[in-house]
Amino acid sequence: MNMLFKRYLLLAGIFMCFISCESNHFLKSEKKLKSDIVGTWNRVLFGNELEESWTFVDGNLKILQPSRHGDTLDVGSYSIDATLATPYLKIENTTYTNQNPGGDTYNYKWSIIKLDNKVLEIAAESNIGGLAQIEFIKQ
Repeated sequence: MNMLFKRYLLLAGIFMCFISCESNHFLKSEKKLKSDIVGTWNRVLFGNELEESWTFVDGNLKILQPSRHGDTLDVGSYSIDATLATPYLKIENTTYTNQNPGGDTYNYKWSIIKLDNKVLEIAAESNIGGLAQIEFIKQ
């Protein structure tokens, strides 16, 4: 193979890597992630969990359960940290013991598994053991 062909092949490989990384949220800007998360997200329910929605606006998080008296379940704050390897959603200041088995608050540094205009998936190592994962569909 001539040297020019090898260079094109190398550049094509690097380009393909960047394209696949973008779809996995690698190299997405913090600004883009912050923009994508704004809005109301309905939690995907499993088993007998109560209906729940999360609203992200201006660094504030509001968690609602319409079936509960008063609707508002909890409030807290959030921030996005876009590292080269993994983007994170950091949730702080929530107090409610959530629906996860064993109960726990949502105060974690969640890995963003997927975030687009339809789906949000986050996961974190739980203090009570195991992996906590939550999936949402955008309203």
